[in-house]
Amino acid sequence: MKNRWYCWILILSIFYLSSCDKSSDIGQFDDAVIESQSNLNKFKQLTFTISVINSSNEYLNTTQIDSIKLKVNGKNWGTFKSEIIDTTNNTSKIVNNIKLSNTKRSYLIIAQYVLNTDKLETAGDYVDYLDNRIVLTAGDYICEISEIKFRDLQNQWISLKPQVYKDFKVVENTTSSYVGDITINLK
Repeated sequence: MKNRWYCWILILSIFYLSSCDKSSDIGQFDDAVIESQSNLNKFKQLTFTISVINSSNEYLNTTQIDSIKLKVNGKNWGTFKSEIIDTTNNTSKIVNNIKLSNTKRSYLIIAQYVLNTDKLETAGDYVDYLDNRIVLTAGDYICEISEIKFRDLQNQWISLKPQVYKDFKVVENTTSSYVGDITINLK
C-alpha cells in the first residue's frame, strides 16, 4: 500500500511539472523519446537492409516490404516499411504469386524510434509510457525482427515470423546506427 502511494505521488508530480513552465525540460512528453531539444545527440534511428531468400537461392522481388516489426533488447521499437525499389525487369520467375529474382534484392529500412503518446489520459497510461520507452546510450544492443509482411501478386498478405536477431553498437554522441544486412528465409 505504501508503494502504491509513492507511485501516485510520482505520477501527480509528473502531471504538475508538465503543466508548469513549458520552457523547462522536466516532465514534458512528446512524440519521440527525445525529452529535450537541447540534447541533439539523443539516439533515435536504426538503419539496415533486408534480403528475403527462398531455398533455391532466389530473392523476393517486390516493390516494398509493407510491415517490419522491430524490437530492441526485447522492447518494441516500432513497425516500419522499407523504402520503395524498382523491380522492373528483375523477375526471374513467379512461384505461388510471389515474384522472385536470381539477383540479390535488398530493401532499405530506416527505423526512427517514435513512442506514441497520443492517448496518454490516465496515470496508468503515463506509467506505461515511462516503463516501455527505450533510451539507448553508448553500448551493445540486440535488434530483433519479429515479423515482416508484404503483398503477393493477388494483393494478399504474406506474413513471415523469422525471429531474426542482429547485434549493433551505439557509439557515444551519435543519433543512429547501421545494423547491417539481414537475410530472412522465405518458407
